[in-house]
Amino acid sequence: MRQDIRLTKTILGCCMSSVEERDLAEVRMIEEGFRKAYDGDAKGVADAFSSLRDFAVQLIHLDITAEHELDAKALIIAMGDIGRMTAEKGMEIASIASVRSLGEVAVEAADQKRESLALKALSGLGGLALELAGKGMDAVARNAAESLGNIGKESARAKMEVLASLSEIYLMQLSMKAMEENLSETRDAAVNLLGEIGASSAGKEMENSAVGAAILLEELGTAAVRKRDEPQVEIVIQTLGKLGKALDRQDSKNALVQIVWALETLRVLALEYEMETAVAAGKLALESLSTAGVPDDEQNLEKIQEIMDFHQRILRRN
Repeated sequence: MRQDIRLTKTILGCCMSSVEERDLAEVRMIEEGFRKAYDGDAKGVADAFSSLRDFAVQLIHLDITAEHELDAKALIIAMGDIGRMTAEKGMEIASIASVRSLGEVAVEAADQKRESLALKALSGLGGLALELAGKGMDAVARNAAESLGNIGKESARAKMEVLASLSEIYLMQLSMKAMEENLSETRDAAVNLLGEIGASSAGKEMENSAVGAAILLEELGTAAVRKRDEPQVEIVIQTLGKLGKALDRQDSKNALVQIVWALETLRVLALEYEMETAVAAGKLALESLSTAGVPDDEQNLEKIQEIMDFHQRILRRN
């Protein structure tokens, strides 16, 4: 209704404030994006996303007011909706434009400490990424994984732990979905990026995110073992090993003991499923880590429960 009134004012030639002009421009850009997606115009959609992204960035830089926050969130939601329409139509180029634009908006919002807007963009991107994987769009879903990784690492740099942890959760879910759909590019990219966010978090002393990455990687590895996907088990083990070395350098003992735990769990599971190469990879990764001074099992169990509760709180918020 408010949008109809603004359009009527324009038709009648009424003078419009700068706020009304900005809102009208936002409505027109959103309409253009939907129209191009409906018409199957991939280039038109990509151009529309470029404009929508630039407009969203402008809103992020405006003073924090309830109206600016509402306008920015409405724009971000619309970007996600247009992205889903391109996914429904199988428009790969347009879908890549959608995930990159949402990712860039989320990174900009995190950089400007606009956490609620970053969360909105990240949630839209995460949901879209899972939808793309579900439709078997491997190259596009891999691009979504890369955008999620960028957000997670930027969030770690800015010490925004909720954002970093949510990025990790979406990457784990995306890797699981890619495993179900046999999307090797997306599956492997998501695993590696999950480890990179964990390492970045450890570098900023964000232990919840660092430990969380190890827990999520263990879940991925366990799922891969049960699917008898030995190459995927090896990738998870290698990622855990790299993360463990980064945690060792950062002296993050709680996170390091979770890595050791995860590696030993996967090594034993791989042995049970007769995955000799994965067993050897797990043993090698364990031998490369120093566990001197790590907390005892009881302390670590308490920490793991705290991280799991933290994950559940994040998911409930989104």
